[in-house]
Amino acid sequence: MSNEQARIRARALAGLGVATVLGVGAWLFLTRATDAGLARLERIDRVRAVCEPLWAQSRTLEDTLRADAVALPDTIDPRSSAALQRCADLRAVATRTLPNAREMSGEPMPRGLR
Repeated sequence: MSNEQARIRARALAGLGVATVLGVGAWLFLTRATDAGLARLERIDRVRAVCEPLWAQSRTLEDTLRADAVALPDTIDPRSSAALQRCADLRAVATRTLPNAREMSGEPMPRGLR
């Protein structure tokens, strides 16, 4: 085996090692991020169980506002600017959705797309 082939083989093995380290690091990061996301959803479901009966019992606007003012037993994302602290915050998360890009807006379709 020549010196050139040995150098190419060493580079290939070094590249394989770097790729392996990066792959393992990405796998560990994604596993941790997934677990954190699932734990957050679990906490939201747990505190939503406190608010849903109050919302179901609300008959007037005052009842709904009173239910929305109830503090959650566990603050979700406490260091975030959008921390979930009251039942009203959960309602805002549930109704906050992006518009559907394919939904009809009432405007006429451009001529080239007919």
